[in-house]
Amino acid sequence: MKMIKIVSSFMLILAFASCSSDSGGSSSDEASMSVNGTNVVLSSPIVQRGEDTFVMTADLPNDESLQIEFNKYGNLGEFSYWQEFEVFKTYEHYKSNYFTFNLISVNENTRRVKVSFSGTLYADENDLNSDTRQVSGTFDLPYLVTTPLLTGLGLKCKIGSNDWYETSFWDNGFGNIDRKFISDDENQIIMKFVDEDISTGTYTFTTSSMNKMQLAKFNTTTLSYTEYNTTGTVTVTSNSFPLFGIRVIEGTFSLTATNPSNSADVIQVTNGSFKTNF
Repeated sequence: MKMIKIVSSFMLILAFASCSSDSGGSSSDEASMSVNGTNVVLSSPIVQRGEDTFVMTADLPNDESLQIEFNKYGNLGEFSYWQEFEVFKTYEHYKSNYFTFNLISVNENTRRVKVSFSGTLYADENDLNSDTRQVSGTFDLPYLVTTPLLTGLGLKCKIGSNDWYETSFWDNGFGNIDRKFISDDENQIIMKFVDEDISTGTYTFTTSSMNKMQLAKFNTTTLSYTEYNTTGTVTVTSNSFPLFGIRVIEGTFSLTATNPSNSADVIQVTNGSFKTNF
C-alpha cells in the first residue's frame, strides 16, 4: 500500500508539470464507495491519465486505500482494495463476467471522467473461492495528464468485428517469449517468439510454428483458456532499446483462429499491432 502511494505521489508531480489549470477540482466532484454494504469515506481521490490509460487512487479510513485502472475504451484493467494486511482485487480473467464497470463519460475538453462500478473482489485474484469483499460506487472527477517514459505501448486488434485493446499481460517464457495479453473480456492474445532477439521481418505461422500469435478464450466452466489453432502472419517492424536495459518490440499481425473442438468456430483477427517492452 505504501508503495502505491509513493508511486502515485511521484506521478502526481509529473502530472502537475504537464497539466493545465483546467484539471482543478470543482463543486461537482464526486467519489463514493461501499464495502460489504457499508459506506466508506474516500479521501484525496486523484485520477491520472497516461495516453489512453486512467488510474484512480484514494485513501480510506484505517490506513486502507483504493486503486482502479481502466482505459478510455471502458475496459477495466484492475480494481485493487488494500485492507489492513490484505489486498482484494478483481478476478484476473474475463473481468467483465465477474465485475461490472461502466465508463459513463470522458470529457477531454474539461479533463473529467465519470465511472460507476459494482461487484466482487478476491483475496486471490486467481481463485474464485478465496475470501471476498463486495464493493460498489461511483466517481466523477477531474484527471491529470501524465507523459509516460515509453509512449505507445500496448497491443490492439480487431477480433471478429469488435475492436480489442489489451489492458495487461503476463509472461510464461524464460529466455523465449511467451506473453499472454488480456483485456476485460474472454479473449486472450498470445505472443510466442523463440527469442527476444527476434529479427525484423515477416513470419508466416501455423499452430506448430515457433514464432506466432494465437487467440485463446476463457472458459467459465473449466476456468481455463482454450487455445485456438491459428494460421497467419506477424511482422516484426522494430526491435530496439529506447531506454537503457529496456527492449521494445513492435509489429503487426493478422490470423485465422479455429476452435480445436469445433471446426465451425472460426474467428478472424485483423488489424493487429503491438509495441511491448521486455
